[in-house]
Amino acid sequence: SPSISTNLKSTAVPIDLSSKRFEREASRKVEIDDPCIIEIHGNRYNMTSWANAHPGGANILKKFHNRDASKAFEAADHSLEAYMMLNDFIIEPENKEARDGTLNESRDATEDFKGKKSSWRVRRKLFTKEDPIGVHKYLGIFCLVNFIGRFRQCYFQDIAAGLGSRGHPWFSMACVLVHGLLSLSSLIFHTVPKERVVGKPMIWSEYRAHNIIFGIRSVICTLACSLAIRAGNTSAARRWMIAVSSATVLLSCVGSDIATARLRTVETESTTATMPYWEGCSIQTQKRFKGFYAYCQFMATLACMFSGNPALMFSPLIAIQMASLLLTLSRKGFISPRAYHYGYTASLVAP
Repeated sequence: SPSISTNLKSTAVPIDLSSKRFEREASRKVEIDDPCIIEIHGNRYNMTSWANAHPGGANILKKFHNRDASKAFEAADHSLEAYMMLNDFIIEPENKEARDGTLNESRDATEDFKGKKSSWRVRRKLFTKEDPIGVHKYLGIFCLVNFIGRFRQCYFQDIAAGLGSRGHPWFSMACVLVHGLLSLSSLIFHTVPKERVVGKPMIWSEYRAHNIIFGIRSVICTLACSLAIRAGNTSAARRWMIAVSSATVLLSCVGSDIATARLRTVETESTTATMPYWEGCSIQTQKRFKGFYAYCQFMATLACMFSGNPALMFSPLIAIQMASLLLTLSRKGFISPRAYHYGYTASLVAP
């Protein structure tokens, strides 16, 4: 029978360096009084000394004392580091032969489950209960493909990216409208936090509102410019286009101010200037990023107001909608804060 030891340092598979954060948390906590032994995938683990460091609280672990917690452990969507960390808490059988077999089985199970967990976790994170049929995802895929096609056309064939006098007019306009639907479809997600999450680039309510407003701004301005060109680009058509674009830009500024007044919880924050950076990023580097972001936002506004090329009015959309994708990937743990800022900068440079 297995012996319940309080020494949790076994000779099992060493954990990944990124799991050192678990050890730091555990060192600040006091061990619980009652033993906490749980079973996961056929192995038993002594979590007594670590229970108080559990992010969900010790009571969740204590509830599964001497019980199989496999299903609940998987449902919690733990990271791969958490799975690797379990090897430090495994209870070894007294018999050496059985112990070696248990450790080998644990190693094999961990390695096998890493692959299964990775693919399962990706599917679960990308397809949520709030969007069960993937409306937002499929709109996003279409928009990503449209970006690639439009800018390829802009660079090599038509400076208006097929949104001007060349190409099928109604198909091009329909493609632009899909980008507006993508922005609006983000409203189906009700778990977006009201406050910015400290330390990690993520979407929150104010940012989402701004993203929708400025995304719709580019859609309307692009359509207005495209219609003016289709109308022969006469003086009257151009005046109409400039009036619509200018009014749209002004209304988007008013709308963003209203969104900020209603949704901002900390007055000293802003949607881009206070975006978290990666650990070790110098103040000078942050200033360069922030200055470039501000410059690009200003140029995007000018492009929507005064450009006679619908491709220029369309171009801010790639940064607006790519930023949302990158922030979503950051929230789900697929990319780091550094990857977000580099990716967002690349989307600003691309047009």
